[in-house]
Amino acid sequence: MGDVVGIASIGLLFVLLVLGIPVFVSMAGAALAGFLLIEDPAQAFASLSQIVWQSSLIFELVAIPLFIFAGLLMEKTGAGEALLDVTKALVGGVPNSLGVATIFACGIFAAISGSSIATAATIGVVAIPLLLRENYSRAQAGGLVAGGGTLGIIIPPSIPLILYGVITETSVGKLFMAGVLPGLILLSLFALYVSSSKPRVVNRQRVTWEERKRVTRRGIGVLLLPVVIIAAIYTGLFTPTEVAALSVVYVIALGALQRRLSVAAFFEAASAATKSTAMLLMLIIFGEYFAHLLTFEQLPDAIAAWVTSYSAGLFVTITLMNVAYLILGAFLETAAMLLISVPIFFPISQALHIDPIVFGIYVCISMEVSQIHPPIGINLLTVHGLSKIPLWDLAKGTFPFLLIQLAMLYAIIFVPQLSLWLPNHMFGR
Repeated sequence: MGDVVGIASIGLLFVLLVLGIPVFVSMAGAALAGFLLIEDPAQAFASLSQIVWQSSLIFELVAIPLFIFAGLLMEKTGAGEALLDVTKALVGGVPNSLGVATIFACGIFAAISGSSIATAATIGVVAIPLLLRENYSRAQAGGLVAGGGTLGIIIPPSIPLILYGVITETSVGKLFMAGVLPGLILLSLFALYVSSSKPRVVNRQRVTWEERKRVTRRGIGVLLLPVVIIAAIYTGLFTPTEVAALSVVYVIALGALQRRLSVAAFFEAASAATKSTAMLLMLIIFGEYFAHLLTFEQLPDAIAAWVTSYSAGLFVTITLMNVAYLILGAFLETAAMLLISVPIFFPISQALHIDPIVFGIYVCISMEVSQIHPPIGINLLTVHGLSKIPLWDLAKGTFPFLLIQLAMLYAIIFVPQLSLWLPNHMFGR
């Protein structure tokens, strides 16, 4: 009966989602209904309270509100404008230089916020008007901000990687390090595409080395934070949670020294971070509850056994997972999709002998794809909200970035050292 209960609960979950019920309520309701079918009501409700309480006590989750808060504080200090000034000066007059500078600004801010939404919003509000002024099309301008914004969840710190680490009991520090090289490769490929895309917008303005030095000095505080985050984790001096706290202190000190962070802005960031954290924690807690039901009924193991007995091969299985993530991304936001899919797909990856760290990066890039995948890719909606560029134009503009990310999914699986090299060389690993 176990398989039947598990499948019925998944079916009920999707019915509730289609009816527009909030995701965390849908997961809680579907899981509770499953437990009521296999346990007496008193035991089912006791399990609910116990699992919810245990899920809320996971120490690694403390990093999530801290990284969100640091990103929002950085946004309030005008980091987007400072970063774009620096990257424009460093890129110089290459073809489509402003577009390339925007991609690099997204990559740097990604290493501060851990959020693709924050990255797209912070850089987009500054970059999109400038891009349109330089005669980039609406699809180009909005597409490269939405696409570049996805780097926010692969370059550490990454909130989805924290969630994945909690669900699968994988080291968050190693996952952060595993995201560095794939993130830099994606950043380089994005920049190369933007530079070579047509029609080209060539900025003939020359930037002297003196101007580059002046702009870099002005933005050095923002530029140093990603270095501090990555170095602190790589050397083993701090845990990801401690680095998150350090990031908050760093941003507050930087904002105070530069006189860019007011008391009102501080409390606005704190309020927004609290709201975002509350939403995420509700998803995480009840996602853990739903995953507990599936594990209790051994449904993921049964699916993994079926997949391996079918012997479809690694390429076919990964392709089917890609298709599944594309479908899920059509109507689920990132955290919900991760919390629903990982408990099912992770045992399959283990049966296929995929390293948990490698699979974590694969899942994270799959989340990137979902964020620019219509109709409800969250980055598309974010950029649409701040620029009013039609969603269809945004979808066209992000399509090349989506293809690059899909190719990267296969590279991650078939060249595992892309993800494993840095974690295997961490100090104190």
